[in-house]
This record gives sequence, C-alpha cells and structure tokens, in this order.
Amino acid sequence: MKKFGYVFLSVLFLAGLILVSGCTSNAAETGVQVPAVTDNAEKSLVVYCGAGLREPMEKIAAAFEEKEGIQIKYTYGGSAQLLSQMELLQGGDVYMPGAKAYIDSAAKKGFIEESQDVVYHVLTVAVPKGNPKNIQTLFDLTKDGIKIGIGEPDGPAVGTAAKNILTKNNLWEDAQDNIAVQSGTVNELLVYLNMNQVDAVIIWEDLVDPEKMDVLDIPVEEGFIKVVPIGKLTFSENPEDAMKFVDFVSSDEGKAFYRECGFETYPSDKYQNI
Repeated sequence: MKKFGYVFLSVLFLAGLILVSGCTSNAAETGVQVPAVTDNAEKSLVVYCGAGLREPMEKIAAAFEEKEGIQIKYTYGGSAQLLSQMELLQGGDVYMPGAKAYIDSAAKKGFIEESQDVVYHVLTVAVPKGNPKNIQTLFDLTKDGIKIGIGEPDGPAVGTAAKNILTKNNLWEDAQDNIAVQSGTVNELLVYLNMNQVDAVIIWEDLVDPEKMDVLDIPVEEGFIKVVPIGKLTFSENPEDAMKFVDFVSSDEGKAFYRECGFETYPSDKYQNI
C-alpha cells in the first residue's frame, strides 16, 4: 500500500509539472501577455460628500479616474451625519459637505489638513409647477394651510440653512405650525414635493427641476448663500492622491462639471459680498 501511495503521489506531482509547463508555453506561443499590475490599479479614495452634490461629483469622479487611474468611492449623506461618521471611523480621504461651517467644524476637530472653495450653495423655495398655493415670498410660508418641507435643522446642510434663512427673516417661530416634513437629506424633500405631500420645500437652487417646479425670487439680502469647500482629511492613508483629488475638484476642469449641473462656481461677481 505504501508503495502504491508513493507512486500515486509521484504521478500527481508529474501531472502538475506538465500542466504548469503547458500553460506557460501556451502563453508564450500565442503571444498572450498577462497584464502587469500598476501602482494605480488598486488605488482608491474614500470621499465623504453631501447628498446634494451627487450629480456633479459623479461626473468628476469619472473624469478623475480616467485621468489619474484612481477610483473614487463616495459616501453620501447629510453633512452632519458624515462628520459624525468620519469622527467615529477615523478614516477616509476627502470631505465635501454642503456648507463651509462643516469644514470649519471638522478643522477644529483636527480632521482637515487643507481645503479649497469650490461652489456656492444658494437656498431657494421650490413649489409645484404652476404654484397652486400662490406662494410668492418667504413670508407666505407662514400663512394658514401651507405645508412646507425642510431638512432636519440639526442634520444636513440644507436643514441648517433652512432654519437660518427663516430665522434671519424672523419667520422661524411662525413657520413651526406649517412644517409638515423634516427630512434627513435634500433629495427626500424633492420626493415629498413631487408627491404633493407638501406645498413648498426649502432646497438648494441647483436641484430645481424647471419642468416640475417653480421657484421664488428671493432677494439676496433675504436669502441664504454659502460657499461649499472640499478638504483633505488628516487621517488619509493616501495624502498625495487625496490632495490630487481636492485640487482637481477645485480646478477649472472640475468646476466646469458644477456649472454644467447648474451651480454657480467660486469665485463669482454675483456673490462677491458673501
């Protein structure tokens, strides 16, 4: 039995050699080349990004990956939620919230090493096409029978901004009875409006679909306009690549994708006093 076992193992060993030899020579004979693994082949960056910036950032990711060979992996959500997430995980490479206040907060915590200003987030009030409730000004949001939707005041950037614009115009307290929805992300507000569950929503101007919505003409002095920055995280394990992405987003090439999606890019004469 032992002798048989030795013979059997020897046959298996020889068969393995033949298979390896056969595969190697076949590749050489046919000219098939196994692609070399480059340094960039497995490179990727984790980017925490405000949900309202998804459309231009997806386009930017595709252009950046084609240019640098570095994959971008987004985590979308409310700005405050993302800040809490990165604080818990102590990981990731880049943070782009919906407003500068969140970058400032992250910097105070020691999470941001360098940042660049990219675009403006301009708040507006959107209503269903045709404006059936005849909402013309911010002050109309406090009228009886008007249902409005806002982001959570302590959550996404759009929620904080909604509270700020109403407070700025002394409307926050009077609007409380009319706030029918407080959502975790700005995209949810669009769903509520399209389903006619609210009469108006306070959202970012660049998210307005002109085929389905009308917007209020809010004077600059009454409005809420904030600069949106992007920052490199201090705990990035790929700091050079992270900075490449920050620079790309804030470059003319990167900003062009934002303009294509309806954003006003920084700096702008229109908002020079902001």
